[in-house]
Amino acid sequence: MRKLKRFMSLSIALLLIVSICMTNIGTSAVYNALDEQYIDTENYTYYIDKDTLNATIIDIKAKTKVFNIPETVEYNNKTYIVDSLWICSYEGFSSDIINTLETINAGKNTERINIDLYLCGIEDSFQSLKTINVPSGSKLNNISLPICPNLESINLASDSVLEGICISSCPKMNKISLPKTLRYFALGEDAPNLKVKIAKNNKYLKVKGNQILSKDGKTLYDIVGKKNTVTVYKTVKTIDDFAVDNKYLKKLIVGKNVTKFKNGSFSYCNKIKIVIKNKNKAPKIKNYAFYLSKKGIRFYVQNKKVAKSLKKQLKGSKIRKAKILIGKNVIYKNIKG
Repeated sequence: MRKLKRFMSLSIALLLIVSICMTNIGTSAVYNALDEQYIDTENYTYYIDKDTLNATIIDIKAKTKVFNIPETVEYNNKTYIVDSLWICSYEGFSSDIINTLETINAGKNTERINIDLYLCGIEDSFQSLKTINVPSGSKLNNISLPICPNLESINLASDSVLEGICISSCPKMNKISLPKTLRYFALGEDAPNLKVKIAKNNKYLKVKGNQILSKDGKTLYDIVGKKNTVTVYKTVKTIDDFAVDNKYLKKLIVGKNVTKFKNGSFSYCNKIKIVIKNKNKAPKIKNYAFYLSKKGIRFYVQNKKVAKSLKKQLKGSKIRKAKILIGKNVIYKNIKG
């Protein structure tokens, strides 16, 4: 699966270690860091890229409830296009908007909305956010958010060009309609009532039941909803990165059609039962397939041949205290990958 990239340039990170010179200009403050400038206004803070003439909003003032991403900003008699909202909670350079901001209205020039509360080791959720509105004609192509426990809707216009969406958790979101341009989807961790609709003319993805698949049905990208037991569709050959990161899933049934677990395919997943219905061999399991998954995952296979094959495949997968069983009989236990 194509991964969403970090959108902020390296110079933002360097802001933490360089000396900052602040000069008051009217009602704004200017922070100089290497070749970029950070302008602090009454409503938000942004930085400008002098080469591209683009600007990125990096902070929104506390107590803001509705934020309209501006189309442009003016600085030193030059106009800069605002192409991104990229918020990271840097110590001493952040706001309390995670508890106040309820609505984000994207602009037509907005290409990315990326809110990352984890980059600096801050494990928190965006408590207040309820709605994201994206107008017709918007250039928005990526949305990446942390846990959003109160997010209810992401409203995309019919001509949306969104390519990727990733939210760690959005338990109150009930439905989302996604465009033909979408390539990457990750919303399944905690979205028990989410109904996903993807445009029929999308060339990359489709929805079948509660599973998000590649257009040809050969790759499983995500599992949404709150079903305890899920059978992977017979067309699927590959389980992709983070596809099984669903807190409600207790049992996954994998047929002989599934031949590969990719890197990170079961990362962060709960302690589940994986039933492999293949009499000849186990799927190929890439390194780190079970990275940071819960201890004690159980595999149920049909014979000792597959059990031996599976044990071998689990090397390097980062699995912990796993068991391989045939029926109720434990064949291998305390497997460490």
